[in-house]
Amino acid sequence: MSTQKTWWGLSFIDSLTNFIDSGRLQRGRAYRTDNRVLSFDIKDSTIKATIRGNINPYFGVTKEPRYKVTLALKSIKPDEWHKIIDLLCQHPGWISKLMLNEIPANIEQAFGVPSFLPTSYHDVDANCSCPDYENPCKHIAGVYYRLADMLDYDPMLLFQLRGLRIDKLHAALKKTELGQLFSEHIDTQKNTEIIQQEYKYRPFVCSKNNSQQKRKTTKLNTPATQHVQNQFWHMASYPEIQQAVDKPMISAALIKKQGDYPAFWLRSNSFIHAMEEVYSNVKKKNKKIFG
Repeated sequence: MSTQKTWWGLSFIDSLTNFIDSGRLQRGRAYRTDNRVLSFDIKDSTIKATIRGNINPYFGVTKEPRYKVTLALKSIKPDEWHKIIDLLCQHPGWISKLMLNEIPANIEQAFGVPSFLPTSYHDVDANCSCPDYENPCKHIAGVYYRLADMLDYDPMLLFQLRGLRIDKLHAALKKTELGQLFSEHIDTQKNTEIIQQEYKYRPFVCSKNNSQQKRKTTKLNTPATQHVQNQFWHMASYPEIQQAVDKPMISAALIKKQGDYPAFWLRSNSFIHAMEEVYSNVKKKNKKIFG
């Protein structure tokens, strides 16, 4: 999972507000935290969670309730995925980003109907064991927000939730002309977080040991720490660091030698422009990994 936060979680919530009352949805903000989410498990396109409820003596609830939530996004059919992948493969920038486990901002252009993000009640199936018959209840809404938090850091999870395993997506992309060319320039097994069989998240389970761990304390005024403090004020200055300045590199220099339309390039767009976009995406990804 990436440590770089994206905006896909916000896009997911925005798409839900197209068919869910925003007031009921926003109640879930307080139910997405570790204090409320006692367990959270994703398998294929289904999420199962246990949410901590509230004690309310007025309604006869004197013991803390725990509610079971099941949430599933509708899977896109395999034949529809084939059409979508064909459209994705027509755009070099999309291929390069997807093979680096990044989602292009305008990927919805390849979907249409069905859409990538849920747009109606037909795209989601949500149930909760609480007595609130309105959908979503605050516990289901909490699971929506919990999922949105995960999508912020791992938007590729959307493919699994819509019925396409990540390894299947990469295999389909590598079969294309552009995918083969791109895979020669990057070791996808080492530089990306490809999971060979399926995206699987370890079930999250809250426990007292996790929530009530004793914090270690360190005494500041001890002979050892006082010695370190005294040393600080008598340290010698650091030597000047000489930093070499690299000459600017020409982007995709070897590719540009082929020209805009080499003999093997049968597309209408410029080969150089297509490869410059691919190289740019690889360089950006490498900075995130090694920077």
